[in-house]
Amino acid sequence: MVQQKPINESFDSSNLLFFLYKWRKPLLWVIAVAIVGSTIVSLLLTNKYRSTVIMYPAATNAISQALLTQNRSSMQKGILDFGVDEETEQILQILHSNRIRDRIIEEFGLEQHYGINPESKYRLSKLHRQYENNISFRRTEFMAIRISVLDTDPNYAADIANRISDLLDSTKSQIQHERAKKAFEIVKSQYFKLTDEMQQMEDSLTELRKHGVQDYESQAEMLNMQLAKEMAANNTVGVQRLQEKLDILAQYGGAYVNIRDRLEYEREKLSLLKAKYEEAKTDAEEVLPTKFVVNSAFPAERKSYPIRWLIISVTTISAFFFALIIILILENVKQNFPFIASKAKTKRQQGLNTKDENREINDQFDKQGEPLAFTSKNGTEVKNANKISEEDLSAISGSIIEQIKKSVLQELSQQNSQNDSTSNFQIQMEKNDNQMDKLFTNTNLLKMLFKWKIHLAVILLISILVAVVLSSPKVITPKFKSYAVIYPANILSYSEESETEQMLQFLQSRDIRDHLIAKYDLAQRYKIDSSYKYFQSTIIYEYSKNVKISKTPYESVLIEVFDSDPQVACDMVNDIVYFFNEKMLQTHREKFGEVVDFLQQRLDSKRAEIDSILIVHDDLRINCGIIDFPNQSREVVRGFLRTVDGNNAAANINTKEVLELKKNLELYGGEWIFYNDRLYNLVDEYSKIKIDLDEANMDFNKEITYANIVSAPFPADKKAYPVRWIIVTISAIGALLLFVVIVMVLENYESLKKKF
Repeated sequence: MVQQKPINESFDSSNLLFFLYKWRKPLLWVIAVAIVGSTIVSLLLTNKYRSTVIMYPAATNAISQALLTQNRSSMQKGILDFGVDEETEQILQILHSNRIRDRIIEEFGLEQHYGINPESKYRLSKLHRQYENNISFRRTEFMAIRISVLDTDPNYAADIANRISDLLDSTKSQIQHERAKKAFEIVKSQYFKLTDEMQQMEDSLTELRKHGVQDYESQAEMLNMQLAKEMAANNTVGVQRLQEKLDILAQYGGAYVNIRDRLEYEREKLSLLKAKYEEAKTDAEEVLPTKFVVNSAFPAERKSYPIRWLIISVTTISAFFFALIIILILENVKQNFPFIASKAKTKRQQGLNTKDENREINDQFDKQGEPLAFTSKNGTEVKNANKISEEDLSAISGSIIEQIKKSVLQELSQQNSQNDSTSNFQIQMEKNDNQMDKLFTNTNLLKMLFKWKIHLAVILLISILVAVVLSSPKVITPKFKSYAVIYPANILSYSEESETEQMLQFLQSRDIRDHLIAKYDLAQRYKIDSSYKYFQSTIIYEYSKNVKISKTPYESVLIEVFDSDPQVACDMVNDIVYFFNEKMLQTHREKFGEVVDFLQQRLDSKRAEIDSILIVHDDLRINCGIIDFPNQSREVVRGFLRTVDGNNAAANINTKEVLELKKNLELYGGEWIFYNDRLYNLVDEYSKIKIDLDEANMDFNKEITYANIVSAPFPADKKAYPVRWIIVTISAIGALLLFVVIVMVLENYESLKKKF
């Protein structure tokens, strides 16, 4: 009976040492081969040199805010302050943009430098992969940014790193200037429009001045004073001449005051708008560095790749442990499958026994097959085969037959012993399994897999072949990926969400999706019948599978589109950005349109109220002679009390006209004061509403974009879906697991049948 060792045996280091010593020769051979092989491979690898640039982002790049804004908040950072997380993430995203990548590839000829065939089918994919493998950007533990470049030429690596640092300024400035120029055009248009309006007002005032209206308040005061004097002197000609002046003042005075006050407010508005104009012009035309370079790149003296000692060490250790695992598996097989080892041993032993028997028989014959020597029937040894008699030959044959019988019986005995041993082992294993309640162990698994090894191999082979066929282009249509990375701009937050989150929500809106479905006829591209019952749900599902919009770790938005045509995928990404800008512009115009309509209604209401008050004012001036109530009332009192020019001129006062004016002042003076004050208040309100309306109109009419494109899309030259090796691997693993489950059920069918 085969004796088994206990399953749970305590670990002893001496056992490990003994095990390693037992297998020392194979392990030493494996280690030696691993060292030699890894050394040769590491020597074949091309040396690469690393150059790095360390830099910090600037806190702000808006020159107008940093230099031209006077009322800068104490919390707002200046041009000498370092950036924080937000600026660092933006810089990292720009460094990963295809603008910088394409410029570097073009300027340094990386396609030829990396040895990529221009006629290769996947030229761009290989080139971009080499670029990403050799050039990396990451944030340091001190919140700085590290640009690392690996290259076979140390000077090349340093030049590329420094050039990337230089391109960062121009790339970010280019992205910002695209937006700043549009903002500048808007402000410029409003600025010159307001300038033209003010010039028209100045021309109107010039025309009014030609009619004699120079300064309404001063003229009214002086004319009334002089009129009182002339009336006191009973100078009819002078009174008539002054009355003509007052009539002109009454006719054009209201328009003069209105235009003059509007012009004053427009000057204030022009002053603010001019400041914005200067700021926008500065942002659109000037450039400030966007970074603080701490360390510039320089040619390295020592290679950075490959690290040969690390390659050799890792390879040697990995080979050692891999060999150790293989040996443990073999030992486990020998220990738990003795019938396999005994079969091999029996075959070897049978081969040796057969050889020995043949050797004993052959030793009795010479090279020609004749017997060398034998004992005759009468007991005499005969050494010459030619002297053998028939009786002796019969005795020799009987001896040989007896030996063959003994050999056969011995072999049968060994086979019976072998069968008994195997049967006893199986009985013992079944007892152990029953004692452990059919506990699943790696031994049982190995035994089961070995038992079903042929079936397993066939199933794995079939699953791999099926996966290869199903993942072929004839079954699964290859899809190409095109993508874009964008940052939000000019977006107004509605609540607590960030601008990126708001952009993400708009990009996922139904309007953009429906525009794309209609423009590219996605129902036909996705082969969906429009008469299908669940057409809408199906096409939305297919759209969500092929169009993916997500937020990156750098607070930007990534747009990915998969399609069987790489150019269509690229065009769809561009159209998503275009439709997003249109959607945002339409949304903002709807809101600003409501503001414009509301302000226009208020402005029209104020304009109508001002016109009604001007009519009353004109009536009081023309019919009642009330032009300037404070001055007129003072002069009327002086004339009424006969205090004009002292007591000597009292006799010359035109008492009739004074009494008439006094009566009008008494009757309509309060009304004049009310409407005059109301007029000034309305003009003030009108000017403020006009300013708000102009700003709302500017917001309503502006043509701007709402996305800064960091990485523009391009047609891919290599498919992104399906990834066939993943499909084949998953299929093989799935088939293996399914096979194991089925075999376990079959192996334990009887026990499961009893339990259930």
